[in-house]
Amino acid sequence: MLLLDFKMSLLLLLVALPLLFSSANSKAVTQLDREADALLRWKSSISDEAGPSGCLKSWSKHISPCNWTGVACINTVPQGRGLGDSDAVSGVANISLPMCNLSGRLDGLDFVALPRLVHLDLNDNNLSGPIPPSIGTLGELTKLDLSSNSISGPIPPSIGNLTSLTYLDLSQNYQFLNGQLPSTLGMLHNLEKLDLCRNSFTGPVPPSLGNLTLLDFIGLSCNKLSGNIPHELGMLHRLSFLHLLQNNISGSIPGSFGNLTRLELLDLSYNHILGSIPSTFWNLKSLKTLVLASNRINGPLPQEIGFLFSLTHLDLSSNQFTGSIPPQIGQCRRLLQLSISDNLLTGPIPQDLGQCTGLYDLDFSRNNLSGTIPINFAQLYQLHNLNLSYNSLGGRFGGTSLPSALVSLDHNIDICGDQRYGLTPCEASELDGKNEGKRHNKRLILVLLLSFGLFCFICLAIGSLALFCWRRKLAKCRTKSKPADMFSIWNFDGKIAFQDLLDATENFDEKYCIGSGGHGSVYRAEVRGSVFAVKLLHSMEDYTDEGTFHAEIDVLTKTRHRCIVKLYGYCSHSQCRFLVYDLMERGSLASILHEEQLARELDWPKRVAIVRDVAQALSYLHHDCDEPIIHRDIKSNNILLDRDFKGYVSDFGMARKLKHIYSSSSTIFAGTCGYMAPELSSTMVLTEKCDVYSFGVVVMEVVMGKHPGDLLLPFFCQTQQHKKLTDILDQRIVEPTSNEEQDIILLVLVAFGCLQICPKARPTMKQVCQAITDRNCPAAILIKPLHEVTLQDLHDFCSTVRNI
Repeated sequence: MLLLDFKMSLLLLLVALPLLFSSANSKAVTQLDREADALLRWKSSISDEAGPSGCLKSWSKHISPCNWTGVACINTVPQGRGLGDSDAVSGVANISLPMCNLSGRLDGLDFVALPRLVHLDLNDNNLSGPIPPSIGTLGELTKLDLSSNSISGPIPPSIGNLTSLTYLDLSQNYQFLNGQLPSTLGMLHNLEKLDLCRNSFTGPVPPSLGNLTLLDFIGLSCNKLSGNIPHELGMLHRLSFLHLLQNNISGSIPGSFGNLTRLELLDLSYNHILGSIPSTFWNLKSLKTLVLASNRINGPLPQEIGFLFSLTHLDLSSNQFTGSIPPQIGQCRRLLQLSISDNLLTGPIPQDLGQCTGLYDLDFSRNNLSGTIPINFAQLYQLHNLNLSYNSLGGRFGGTSLPSALVSLDHNIDICGDQRYGLTPCEASELDGKNEGKRHNKRLILVLLLSFGLFCFICLAIGSLALFCWRRKLAKCRTKSKPADMFSIWNFDGKIAFQDLLDATENFDEKYCIGSGGHGSVYRAEVRGSVFAVKLLHSMEDYTDEGTFHAEIDVLTKTRHRCIVKLYGYCSHSQCRFLVYDLMERGSLASILHEEQLARELDWPKRVAIVRDVAQALSYLHHDCDEPIIHRDIKSNNILLDRDFKGYVSDFGMARKLKHIYSSSSTIFAGTCGYMAPELSSTMVLTEKCDVYSFGVVVMEVVMGKHPGDLLLPFFCQTQQHKKLTDILDQRIVEPTSNEEQDIILLVLVAFGCLQICPKARPTMKQVCQAITDRNCPAAILIKPLHEVTLQDLHDFCSTVRNI
């Protein structure tokens, strides 16, 4: 009997097992099918503008969703089951469809059907509609990126249920995302990045954000937020970047900000902030960028500002600061940009600022500063803009290395000096003495003359000795040779060409020098009827690594394009190194724009052609080389022009192949202030879009005849929104014809597209090159005559269309 019962039980078990397995598999298939159905329903409700070749081409009911483009699955084991493969249940975990030209509504996606979703990235599409409350059901979501779309409405409070979220980016939905920020954002305890920039959010900044102690980045810029800055933000000890610019924030800066010891960037500009800078502020030793411009901050500038040793960018302009500029500001030796314009400052300009030798942009205009301009300003060789206008300065201005177009000294009391700056010449007596009452003291003049003569004699002796040593050093280049030394001139006999170059420049005599830069001096050399530009590198500080020098050679020898300066050869010697280029007769674009007569000769057709030449060269570097190359230092000084004003990209001293940038341990922070993409100062992430930004600056410089300055600021649309396009055009050349007007509008549209703050929103250089070559200026912009087109019109068009 027992045997019979056992046989019956065994038989029942054998019958039941297949049914159990079939049930489990059916359950798994049903779940994945449900997710696939939800995604296919969403696909049917949206438009894939790329057509059959688009991102959604593979989305079909005949293919598993785990194999669809942009979709990834994860296998999980249901609770209470074993670890066998047959127990694993597949589910959609990742949906990544950035820049796919998708048009449709976000709320058409059934989030409830996707419970295992971990990553959702739909950035840079044309999606619209609100964020549905059902998004709060995605409890396992760690990344949500809906930036650069047209999503509308408020953020649903249910977003606070996404407690696994580490990355939230809803930026650049422009005027569509609105409403107050929900306090439930403070429930996202794992959040590391919060970016809500460039929307229309209103109301206060939620104090609950102070609960997010893992936050590294907060972006709330370019909204309509109001109220005070919550002091709870001072509890975010890991915070590195805080962007609050261009809102309606009021109140004072919280003293708790002194606890943000990891903070590298703080931008509170273009708000209504009152009071003084709190004393705790100077604990921020990691701070690199501090922008408090266009507020109502008052009080004196504290001496403790000198404690911010890491500071590179300081903008306190358009406030109500009083008192004098503290000399301690000279302790911020890393400063690149300093603006304290449009305040109530008095007293002299501190001499200590001359120690900030990397200064690129210095603006003290519209104050009541007095005294003289420090003589050591002439040693600020990196200076690209000096504005001391509208003050009470006087005395002698010793000059700088800057062209007159980049120096503004207007509306001061009595500054004399070099006539190229529009100043009256100083009297001889002012040059010989400081005291007006002693100008006729012959004994003093005699002492000064004797001292000056002795000084000149010593300088002459030292100069002669230095020249002797220099020529001996160059002579070694002729006679000494080592196995590691290398000299190569294409199409010439190396030894003869080397000797010829030394003879042609008389051992690099100064009379053959036609220019000098940060890395070397350029000499004109005529050899056998051909004229070359020989770039002799300065001290080897920047080239101590042999591999670095040859990396530059490697880039130059592998680029062959009609708009890139041709490299004929080079010398790599233990005593001297130089590069041999084709000579560009017109010099740099910057030098021509800074000279009145030459700038007039550079008419609109020539300027458009130069921009086209540069675009073609960069498109070649980024898209047509075997390995993409990033120039890293595109600026007007590095655009050379030949006799016919054809443009050539030059100076590849910082250029690198893209793959080498990510494999190298060396810093990637390179370029020139005023041309560098904004993300380099915060994220240090270098891509080809950094070249695109620099190109946009150059285009605006070509159109305006000078560096665009404030037009590069992300909030220019608010401060200069009513300015006409014709107001910024270079007034030194004749008015454009109707055909030229179309080209000018196209160039500015291209420039604004390239100057987008978000790198992903910028076009590629191939797109730029195509737009300029095809002259496909949008008809919607051409409806207005040129004199009625405003900068806001062009900016709005770029913001709405987001492509060229």
